[in-house]
Amino acid sequence: MSIFGSMTTAVLGLNAQSKALGHISDNIANSSTIGYKRVDSAFETMVLQSSQRLHEPGGVTAQPVFMNNIQGSLTQVQSPTNIAIQGQGFFSVTKVATQGSSTLVQTQTGTVNSSAAFYTRAGDFELDKSRYLVNSAGYALNGWLVDPVTGVLHKDQVAPIQVNSLIDKPVATNTIDLSANLPATPKEGEKIPDSSIQIFDSQGNPRTVNFKWRQQADSSWRMVLDAPGSNTKPVDGTFAGNPATVSFGQNIPGQTAVAQVNVITIAGNNTNGQDNLRIGDTYSVKVDGTNYSIKVTADNIGSLRTYSGLAGALANQINSASPAASVLATSSGQTIRVTARNPGTPFKLGTDVVSGTNTANTIVPQTSTAATASAGEIDRFQFPQTQVEVGDSFTINVNGTPISYTVTAATYQSYSTVSDVVTQLAGKINQALGSTVTASSAGNILSIQANAVNTNVTSSATASNSNAAVNTMSSLPSVASVAGVRQSRTVTLTGTPGDIGTQYTLSINGTAVTYSTTGEEMTMEDITAALANKINANTALPVTATAQGGVITVTSKTAASPTGTNTLTPAAGNITFGGSTVDVGDTYSMTVNGNPYSLTIDNANAGTYNTPAKVLAYFAAQINAAGGTASVNAAGTTLLTGDPAATAAVTDAPVAQFTLEQSAVAGQTPAHIGLTFGKTPETVGTLTNISTALVGTGTAVSPANQSAGSDANVTFTVDYGFGPQQITLNLGKYQKPGGLTQYAGEEINVTQLVQNGAPRGQFKDVVFGDNGTVMVNYDNGRSKMVAKVPIITFNNPNALQRESGGVFIESEEAGKPNFNDPETNGAGAVVANSVESSNVDIADEFTKMIVTQRSYSANAKIVTTSDEMLQEVLGLKR
Repeated sequence: MSIFGSMTTAVLGLNAQSKALGHISDNIANSSTIGYKRVDSAFETMVLQSSQRLHEPGGVTAQPVFMNNIQGSLTQVQSPTNIAIQGQGFFSVTKVATQGSSTLVQTQTGTVNSSAAFYTRAGDFELDKSRYLVNSAGYALNGWLVDPVTGVLHKDQVAPIQVNSLIDKPVATNTIDLSANLPATPKEGEKIPDSSIQIFDSQGNPRTVNFKWRQQADSSWRMVLDAPGSNTKPVDGTFAGNPATVSFGQNIPGQTAVAQVNVITIAGNNTNGQDNLRIGDTYSVKVDGTNYSIKVTADNIGSLRTYSGLAGALANQINSASPAASVLATSSGQTIRVTARNPGTPFKLGTDVVSGTNTANTIVPQTSTAATASAGEIDRFQFPQTQVEVGDSFTINVNGTPISYTVTAATYQSYSTVSDVVTQLAGKINQALGSTVTASSAGNILSIQANAVNTNVTSSATASNSNAAVNTMSSLPSVASVAGVRQSRTVTLTGTPGDIGTQYTLSINGTAVTYSTTGEEMTMEDITAALANKINANTALPVTATAQGGVITVTSKTAASPTGTNTLTPAAGNITFGGSTVDVGDTYSMTVNGNPYSLTIDNANAGTYNTPAKVLAYFAAQINAAGGTASVNAAGTTLLTGDPAATAAVTDAPVAQFTLEQSAVAGQTPAHIGLTFGKTPETVGTLTNISTALVGTGTAVSPANQSAGSDANVTFTVDYGFGPQQITLNLGKYQKPGGLTQYAGEEINVTQLVQNGAPRGQFKDVVFGDNGTVMVNYDNGRSKMVAKVPIITFNNPNALQRESGGVFIESEEAGKPNFNDPETNGAGAVVANSVESSNVDIADEFTKMIVTQRSYSANAKIVTTSDEMLQEVLGLKR
């Protein structure tokens, strides 16, 4: 081999390493390109002649090695239209500019009509302006398309996937699934809330189906289906209602309240014409714990004076008390009549007397001074005590003439001491006997002197004290308190809550009050409460009403005895009482001997004049007091007046009682679907029967087969103007848990209430689903598959011809393409929300670049060395 041959070989080496560096450069440049497959370098020797005796190096050439079957790493992204392949295979894509043309692609299993034949691993697809799924290189994704009419996936052709299904056709509801537990013991009086669900008609308009619930018995329910706006009703109409009655119960007659009356009597002695009121005495009346008292003092004894005055003063104090006492007091003589202000309300009464200190007065004679020639005889009397009592009387007998002074209540304030009494006695002696004697006082000493000289005075003194006994107060009830009783009567209503138009009527004293049921009442208590409210709303009625359970209690507003009709009939001077009951409010009047008399029975005197005999006795006393002569016969029925012209009349109390009349008219039972739940241990709480016998003119029907395990359905038809629309309501299975049940609880518990209809949908977005499906999502919540992405595999994918934009085209060495469903026949899986990164390893490329650089330098050294050798050859001639 010549030197020129070695230079040629070196140049070939330089060229090969340059190509290898180009491959490395291409790989590094595309290290971030999605779906890029790296190119490795394969060096092939070129041999001109080589044997054991002779070898002529021919050099080397660099050939590219494509790594199309090496998986790049997958990166998750947020875009729902980005996809990647996990495993072998390629996406079929079409250049947007050439998508109008069509060609047949020969596959391993036949031919596929395709708009173009490009393949790629770059799956960063997005919707373009024409709603094609296009990647960043401008290639549109091909797929098997779904026929928009039949919904069939056509696998005989692939075409660019264009999302043009922007409107989702409405879906009319034909199935409703309901799972709920109806409470075995609902809260009494509380309505089970309605359930409702929105469905859709064939135009996609939202409609509502309402479920109304009512428990009829322990394990029996009514279900009413209501479809507003529908020309046909699931349940419609009424049936003859259940019987209804109104019956009267116990009647409690009224009774007028009678006020309690107590009579307090003040008792004590009277001495020398004076009631023995003693200074320091305290007289008390206690009413319901409140004390009213008067203490006798020197200042007030002059106004009290007598027991009668004391009684009047105590009565005034009770009546003027603030806050007002619970009684009224009147006095008559030594008695106080205490009457309850509120008839029927009793009071407690007590009396007490605390007596003051009593003084027993005496008179002590003093030594007399005998008469002399210059003066008459002087007799002196000493009064040793200082206090005097009302009723004390002091007498001085002077020369046979008694002179007396009695202490009175009227004068006590002025003359309340013994010295005052002595002064009064001296004055009285001088007034009566001043011509013969002269009396004088000095403190408690009384002196009497004869006016004539040598004249004697004959005198003596006595003291008469008031009675020392303690005064008393006693209280006796003359009229017992009687609590007022208002007439009441019970009225029982029977019927079936849920019926409509059942009328219950009560006539009170001829005024009718009627309540007509609405069907919304849950219990008979609701109905009785409604009728009671109507009675109470009429304030002109003399009664009030209360309701409990199915019973109304009608009660008079006032407490009054039953009113009797009484008469007073005059005949031949006699007046006969006709009747047996005296009522509060009665007024009796008569004229006898020309004098009118009248008696009105009120709460205060009802206890005193509560019989005909007592009323007649009152008039007899009045007539006799006026100078007439009247008496009551032994039977207590006739007043004997002796006046043949006597007249009499009675005005009876107004009627206080009420009368009741009743009536009931049955209403209508609304159409409904009957639900029955089991009671046996095997079926308890589960649905055992659905009855549509009472749906009236409604369209609801239940299946004939209601055996255990069969579907518990109710099928009904609605029509919103677009033709009949049949809906099946699924309530689970007969005698099986789930679906509609009745177990323990107080409230309905709905666990599932769904339907299968949908309104018109507007395009929302496009996403890739499982197995490469292309799904369009709509704002009505529905999704629709518009295409499916096939995965194209080749027998030798590394032999595919590369084109710009990260695409490949078929080559003879690669073999024919095979269009596969994802994850079948060795094809990879479609992974949504991901892209495949380049399979270039930067570290490996840098390593190869260093090796290439060294190899290139070594080849260059061969050229340099060969040049130096040629220089040596050329220098040989020199």
